[in-house]
Amino acid sequence: MNLRLVQFSLGPDKRSQAEAIANEIVPKVRAQPGCERCEFFGDDEAGDFGIVVLWESPETANAASEVIGPQLGAALQQLNVTNWTRRLFDIYTV
Repeated sequence: MNLRLVQFSLGPDKRSQAEAIANEIVPKVRAQPGCERCEFFGDDEAGDFGIVVLWESPETANAASEVIGPQLGAALQQLNVTNWTRRLFDIYTV
């Protein structure tokens, strides 16, 4: 299993804009093959937000990234967000 962590900053008091992105992107991520779980998170006071996704494999995570990445990038670009991160982690199960 793998975890994709996407983080971006919109600035303080921008939760409604972040939720608009989440409302658009999260259902699309959840519909991708291999998606186990996808959730939106945020800190409105700091203006930091993101999406965390559990994937069944790095292959499914990377395939979905090819589809979702450009859509998320376009949504963030409309809000003048140029510095966002996207990382993939292995999950170690004890």
